[in-house]
Amino acid sequence: MILPIVMLALVFLDADSSSRENNETCFKAFWDRSCSAASDSAVHIGALLALIGFSICLGGILERSDIVHFLFPEHLTSPWLAMLVIVVMLTAIGMVMDPFGAVILVSATIAQPAIQLGIDPLHFWIVCLVAFELGYLSPPVALNHLLTRQVVGETEVLAAERVGSFWHRYERLLLPIAVMGPTLLLVAFVPMLFYAM
Repeated sequence: MILPIVMLALVFLDADSSSRENNETCFKAFWDRSCSAASDSAVHIGALLALIGFSICLGGILERSDIVHFLFPEHLTSPWLAMLVIVVMLTAIGMVMDPFGAVILVSATIAQPAIQLGIDPLHFWIVCLVAFELGYLSPPVALNHLLTRQVVGETEVLAAERVGSFWHRYERLLLPIAVMGPTLLLVAFVPMLFYAM
């Protein structure tokens, strides 16, 4: 409950005399900015709820189409092979979906078959977290790069891509993948040495 109060306090502090029009009172500036923020938030929350609904629908379609049973067949008894399939699937999901939709999709489709194949639930969700992060750092969408570009600015990102070697031009994509790829493999397969042998 403290976060909305802090945000309203920041809006109130932003409505001081230097940032408002000449004839506008502090309360009027605060009210207008609060209404504008609430309106923008309602649009984003509606879009997020629609995205979550579409993700649930996609999860139901995948569940009824037996794609999950094809990827995790009844005769698959090796948790090692199942973990390899899970790592690839979760990374691919992270490459193209938002975090909320991806978690709903995974919990509705992949989590139960993976746990039934002998993968520890806590280990599964830790692998899910790391695989999603690798997906968010990887093309084609690279969600984290898009968010960083909004903060850093377009000109700085484009300036870094114009000069230098191949590594220097694409370091913002290659370095996170080079770090997160081995990290994902370690997180996915090393804990299985202790419970899947």
